[in-house]
Amino acid sequence: MNYFVLLNDERRGPYTLEELAKKYITEDVLVWHEGMDGWEKAGKLEELKSIIKQMPPEPPRFKILKNWLTESIAATAICAVLSYIPMFQFCLLAVPFGGIAIFKALKVQEFQRKSNTELARHYAEEARKWTIWCLFAGVVACIFALIGMILLFTLGAFLWEKFPF
Repeated sequence: MNYFVLLNDERRGPYTLEELAKKYITEDVLVWHEGMDGWEKAGKLEELKSIIKQMPPEPPRFKILKNWLTESIAATAICAVLSYIPMFQFCLLAVPFGGIAIFKALKVQEFQRKSNTELARHYAEEARKWTIWCLFAGVVACIFALIGMILLFTLGAFLWEKFPF
């Protein structure tokens, strides 16, 4: 009898029972042969039970913590770039917060590699906090810069009306 198998959503075969025994067939692989109504799992077919390979149990999955590295780098870079705009130099005051956030985010990676999830979780929370502080300081600096620009232009327009050249 010839068997067809479904591996990675691709139909393969036909295989004889001897050829199928050389393949790595688990009990969850879908199999079909002539005379069957539809595809069945290999574990349900008596004639295949002797050739089914036992899979080891799933390895434990470790939850990877969000380390905030990308966000902290982006926030720091944005604040640094904004500081080059005239009147926005105060954005540079937010950069140290971003530097601390980057340091904490790198610590998250270090402790995850060492499988110390408690410290990794602590540093992830710290990195999140310092990233938010960096963004907050940058936004506040931008607001002050915009207020300063509005005041400067208003004062300039007022002085232009009073003392035209």
